[in-house]
Amino acid sequence: MIDYDEHIDDEQTVMNEGGSSIKKNHKQAIHLDDHISTLGLRKPITIQGETSIATCLQLMQDEKIGCLLITESEKLIGIFTERDIIRRIVGKGLSHEDIDVQDYMTKDPDTLTDDAPLAFALNYMVLGGYRHVPIIDTENRPLACLSIKDIVKHIGNYYFSEIANLPPTPKNPGWFTMDGG
Repeated sequence: MIDYDEHIDDEQTVMNEGGSSIKKNHKQAIHLDDHISTLGLRKPITIQGETSIATCLQLMQDEKIGCLLITESEKLIGIFTERDIIRRIVGKGLSHEDIDVQDYMTKDPDTLTDDAPLAFALNYMVLGGYRHVPIIDTENRPLACLSIKDIVKHIGNYYFSEIANLPPTPKNPGWFTMDGG
């Protein structure tokens, strides 16, 4: 039987010995078992199911967010994301003022609790194809909404010096083309 904890500890030792030239103190280190709660996520923006799509779109623009959590009696019942807009609304000739978010949201989305490890959350999001996952309490009340961007930002903050000191020119000549997005 493989002892995964021992394997992870060995890998972390190798990375710490040969990885970064900048030494991090123990409190700054990222660990595989760090909880989502360590990210300091903001409170989620929640709305009712009867909210119009036009109001949702305006709220998402104003708040600069990619999703809204839909609640009923403070309990999570759905999530409305940029993907829902593109896949279910755009190009259908619908009046955004006349349709409710409850008809176009993702009902009963997969969720996590804030004590889930970051490594688990990242794997969960990659395997599920999620960009946003609601974080709930034991009563199914939304506490936050974790985005893949939150995790990347957290990792980027840890490795800020290494990232900021990268050479200005990418080594891949394909990156010089104007193609792609």
